[in-house]
Amino acid sequence: MKNNLRSKIQDFLTSEEGRVGVKAPLTLGIVSGSMLLAQAMLPPAAQAHMECSHHGDCDDGESCWEWCDGDWVGDDTCDGVRHSACH
Repeated sequence: MKNNLRSKIQDFLTSEEGRVGVKAPLTLGIVSGSMLLAQAMLPPAAQAHMECSHHGDCDDGESCWEWCDGDWVGDDTCDGVRHSACH
């Protein structure tokens, strides 16, 4: 019984249908691995914790304050995490 089952499995894997069935998981594995590798190689996106972007986003009597956990670079670029909140 075992030899007959093994023979049938071997025949299936060597047939056209079996080869297509084996290629699909292999292709899926290669694609997933490539995407994970690309994600690991790309730098992380800029981080920001923004509650407001201008004074109109805040309630009456409050204003929008912005600060940077890091260094301000250039005119309006934060080299770190940029925050804003209504105060």
